[in-house]
Amino acid sequence: MVYPIIILSVLKNKKKILILVDWFVPGFKAGGPIQSCVNICKILKEDYNIYVLTTDTDHGEKEPYKKIACNTWLYNNELGAAIYYLQKKTLKAAQIVEQIAFVDAHFIYLNHLFSPYFVVFPLWLKYTNRLRGKFVVCPRGALYDSALSLKSYKKKPLLYLYRWMGIHKQITFHATNEREETAIKKYFPGSEVMVADNLPDTNQPLFVSCKKVEGKLDCIFIARIVPIKNLLFLLQLLQQLQDMITLTIVGPVEDEAYWQDCKRSISLMPVNITVNYLGAKPNSELSALIQQHHLFILPTKGENFGHSIFEALLCGRPVLISDQTPWLNLEAQNAGWDLPLTAPEKFADIIKKLAACNQVHFDTHSKGSWQYASNFIHHTVTVKQYFNLFK
Repeated sequence: MVYPIIILSVLKNKKKILILVDWFVPGFKAGGPIQSCVNICKILKEDYNIYVLTTDTDHGEKEPYKKIACNTWLYNNELGAAIYYLQKKTLKAAQIVEQIAFVDAHFIYLNHLFSPYFVVFPLWLKYTNRLRGKFVVCPRGALYDSALSLKSYKKKPLLYLYRWMGIHKQITFHATNEREETAIKKYFPGSEVMVADNLPDTNQPLFVSCKKVEGKLDCIFIARIVPIKNLLFLLQLLQQLQDMITLTIVGPVEDEAYWQDCKRSISLMPVNITVNYLGAKPNSELSALIQQHHLFILPTKGENFGHSIFEALLCGRPVLISDQTPWLNLEAQNAGWDLPLTAPEKFADIIKKLAACNQVHFDTHSKGSWQYASNFIHHTVTVKQYFNLFK
C-alpha cells in the first residue's frame, strides 16, 4: 500500500470527519474495530473529508509498522482518507490536542469507551469546552455485560466518571444494533442514540466448495486468544468427540495465561482430533484460508458484530456460533447455527452431524451461507444510517 504525503489544503471543500482509533491499517491484530473504521472511510469518502488519528504500532506489538512515516499526515488513496500515525513509544496527550485542533473537524468519531488517549482524554477535552464539533461515540460492544465483566475494576469507575461529567448529554452515541442501543440507554439514560449497523465487507468472492468426506471435518476458529472468544470451551468440547476432526486456530495471543490453559487442553486431545495454531494472519489471507475448511466455529461470549463470522459467510462456509452475536436464526436460512453456551451438547451434536454429512449435504449448507451473506450485502440500509450519523 502506498501512502503519498498529502497537502491538506488541496482536499475538496467538504465537511470533515476525524476518526480517533488506537489501531488502524495496515494493522489487523485488533480485529473488527479496524475493519469497521476502514469501511466507514470507504462509504463516506466521496461526501466527506476523512481524517484518521491513530498509532504507528499494531495491537499487542512493540515495533511500529514498517515503511510507514509517523507524526505526519499521509494520504491513503484506496480509503480516501488522510491518516496521522502517532509514534506510540513517545505518545503524549499534547500531540492529540494539537492534531485535533489542526484538523478542526465538524465531526469527531470515537471508538470504544475506555481507551485513555483516544476516548477518555478527548471526552475530557469536550467536557472542558476545549474542543468543538459534534462528537459521535461508538462503544463497539463495550457496554455488554460480557465485556464489562472483564477488568471491571477499571471500566466501572470510568462509567461513573462519564455520568458525573454528564458527558452523554454532550455527545451522540452510535449503536451498531438494537441490543447495543439498549445497553447504552441502560448506563446513560436520556442520551441521544442513533443506530447504524456495522458496515460489512462487500467484496464477496465467487462461490467455491471444498471436498467433503463422510466422517471427517475441517474446522476453523478465527479470533483473538482471550477468554471472551471462548476457545477453551471449544477445545474441551472436541475432546469428547469420536470423529476425525481438524481444528485450525487463527489469531494473536492476547492473554498468555488463558493460552496456556488452551495448550494444556490441546495436549489432552484424543488421536482423532488434530489442532493447528497458525498465529495471527492479515485480513487479506483469511478468505483463502476459510475456503479450505468446512465449518467456522466461534463460541464467543459476546460480539458486537463479528467480522470474522461474516467473512466466513461471505466465503460460503456455515458458521457454528453462540447466540451472543447479531447473527441469529441462521439455521432457518441454512447458513449455520447460533446456540446457547449453556448447552454445549448442542454444539457437539452439530459438529458430529456435519462431520457425518456427505458432499451434497455439505454443499447445501455452504451455498446457503454464501447466499445469506449475498442477501445481507444487497439489502442493507446501513449506508443511509451513516449519513444520518454525520449530519
